[in-house]
Amino acid sequence: MTDQLVPPVADVPPELPEAIVAIDPRGRITQANSGAEDLFGYSWDELAQRPLDDLLREPGELADLAEFSAQHLHAGLEMACRRKDGTEFHAELSVTPMDTPDGRLVSVAFRDLGQRNRTVERLRWLSAIVEHAHTPIVSASVDGSITSWNTAAERVYGWKASDMIGRPIGTVVEPLQAELVTEALAKVREGDTVRISEGQIVRADGRRVAVSVTASPIVGPAGAVVGIAYAARDLTERERAEAQFRWLLNATPLAIIGVDAAGVIRMANTEAEREFGYRTEELTGRPIEAVLPGAGPAVLAESGTPSPGAARPPAETATETETGAGAGTAAGSGARAPEGIPLAGRRKDGSEFPAEILLSSLLTEDGLLVAVTVHDITARLQSDAERARLENELQRAQRLDSLGQLAGGVAHDFNNVLAIILSHASIADEDLAGLESGPDDQGRLAGARRAVEQMQQAAERGSRLTKQLLAFGRREIVRPQVFLLSEVMADVVRLLSGTLGTDVRTSTTSDADLWPVTADPGRIEQVLVNLAMNARDAMPKGGTLQIDAVNLALDSAQAARYGLTDGRYVQLRVTDTGTGMPPEVAERAFEPFYTTKPEGQGTGLGLASVYGIVSQAAGTVYLRSRPGWGTSVTVLLPASDGAPLARPDVPRAAAPEKKPDRTVLVVDDEPDLRKSIEIILGRGGYAVLTAGSGDEAAQLAGAYEGTIDLLLTDVTMPGLSGQEVAKRLRLERPSMRVLYMSGFAQPLLTSKGTIEPDVTLVEKPFTRRSLLAKVAEVLAPA
Repeated sequence: MTDQLVPPVADVPPELPEAIVAIDPRGRITQANSGAEDLFGYSWDELAQRPLDDLLREPGELADLAEFSAQHLHAGLEMACRRKDGTEFHAELSVTPMDTPDGRLVSVAFRDLGQRNRTVERLRWLSAIVEHAHTPIVSASVDGSITSWNTAAERVYGWKASDMIGRPIGTVVEPLQAELVTEALAKVREGDTVRISEGQIVRADGRRVAVSVTASPIVGPAGAVVGIAYAARDLTERERAEAQFRWLLNATPLAIIGVDAAGVIRMANTEAEREFGYRTEELTGRPIEAVLPGAGPAVLAESGTPSPGAARPPAETATETETGAGAGTAAGSGARAPEGIPLAGRRKDGSEFPAEILLSSLLTEDGLLVAVTVHDITARLQSDAERARLENELQRAQRLDSLGQLAGGVAHDFNNVLAIILSHASIADEDLAGLESGPDDQGRLAGARRAVEQMQQAAERGSRLTKQLLAFGRREIVRPQVFLLSEVMADVVRLLSGTLGTDVRTSTTSDADLWPVTADPGRIEQVLVNLAMNARDAMPKGGTLQIDAVNLALDSAQAARYGLTDGRYVQLRVTDTGTGMPPEVAERAFEPFYTTKPEGQGTGLGLASVYGIVSQAAGTVYLRSRPGWGTSVTVLLPASDGAPLARPDVPRAAAPEKKPDRTVLVVDDEPDLRKSIEIILGRGGYAVLTAGSGDEAAQLAGAYEGTIDLLLTDVTMPGLSGQEVAKRLRLERPSMRVLYMSGFAQPLLTSKGTIEPDVTLVEKPFTRRSLLAKVAEVLAPA
């Protein structure tokens, strides 16, 4: 144990000689070092040319220098030596021959054996003192590996020396203080002595021991630090309490600063150092305003010190009249819940952060201290802002969904009205075309035809509006397929080439390996057309329209921002350099019927239908705009794993084929519409049966003995729905074809908002020609 503890001592190293002299062949001294002057008590002038015998108690012991000169080396010779004052001592001599420009000389090195013995004895005493000290003393190498461990260390820490030698000193250090110990080690390596007044040591049984530790450098023969000595002192009860308080203060994740009644910082914990970028010694002595501008008055009020120029209210009324952080000091505060004071914190580098402080007074032996607890509320403010954004998005989505439900209902009723108008206008147009008139009736007949044409155009315009309403309400019928957005982009650009105008420059880009998407390509084409037309209207003096499509992989955090799940998406972005929108306009841009265009120049349904179409395709759309800079609308659509289908050629419209031997059962709860359909089909050569409800249709079909080739039924009706009618009739007539008609086909849609492949539908309102074509298509042989 003792040998382990003995460090190398720099002042008297036993390995080196103390005195060296050079002797010529005549036995006289020709050279000597300062050690020889010190050891023998002669100056150099006195040593020069002095016989070597003068330094020996028995002259002549080294007289035969020629004999020594012939040898290479003689070491370990012990003999008695004499100093100038006559005192004697025993020395160990080493004799070495040397060849010099002045001839062969002999070097004689002296080492005082008495001094060496005294040094060894001193080290033995030192080792014994360390070993039997009541204070734990540990030494370590410069890299922190333990080299000695005294008995007191075994007793206090519970670890045996044999278990600890060679282990890192950090083994016994409280983990929370590891950084502090690392900093102390660095200082000791530079030669400083460091005192850690409130250290924490971990015993072998896991308990913590509060100690005061002094770490000192161990210096080697060359003056370099070769080790570190640690002496630990167990704290008194008061010191231990103070250490525990300080440990608790530094362990808290909140920055705490102690301020005196004058507003000067007297203490700070570790988190305050980290938060503000100052060391504790740099913070101490600074005014609180240096790191918390504006906190001074509140601190003074909390400490009971009136602000300069402020009148202090009487003590008995102070609690009632004071407000904020100063209402109630250490003497009289109690039940009032603390309220945070918002202000800005200022770091050492000058940067600021939003903070909230809580104040609490503490009476100490050194006077009243105000504990200032500092909360960095940056994350909270960001969270509040994000929560407000999400709440706003939720309210917006709920508002748009409510409007969508309203729009769907209105569109359903409106489509029935438009279907009546358009079908009867088609009948009137057909009747007018077959009339012959005299010269006096030609003008009136032409006027009637123009009136019917305008009726048809108005009805078709209303039909387009209802389709946009249904698209916004996500109740439009979609027929999804896998396709590439780049192909739809190319089609739209060709379609709009002559519409946007020569002063609008259009460019498109897309990833070379663009992922396919699953949606209704016709609806996505409508999205692009609507966005392009809006962009054109926003650039009355011309500009640039950019359409881009890129692949985008979203992680869960990114997807959550858009209300999506993580995964692969295709981003479609339409950007213009137009007038842009102020925030209050951009906020309502997707609402139906909201428009900033002059009356008669816009319906306010373009972006609303975009919102509905994209939502129905399980995507999302958002808009960014800035007045004077333009608008960017971004659409995110889920990428598909399927292979894109080849886009079929658009078939030319064929003339409806009359089938006089076919019977059609028409079911609709609108009598006027039912009558117009009956006329259209009858003129088309079909035998027609009509019913005003599902129950009536079932009774009629049950009593009819002939063949019913086609059931043409409305989807939404009181009583039995169109689907229920078809299901019931097909039990008895399995070969009967079914054609649904509706302006609001929600009951036919799947959970994904699509229509089943085997379902055939003609959308209201329809013209005579479109109805006959659809009937002929359904009745055509398979």
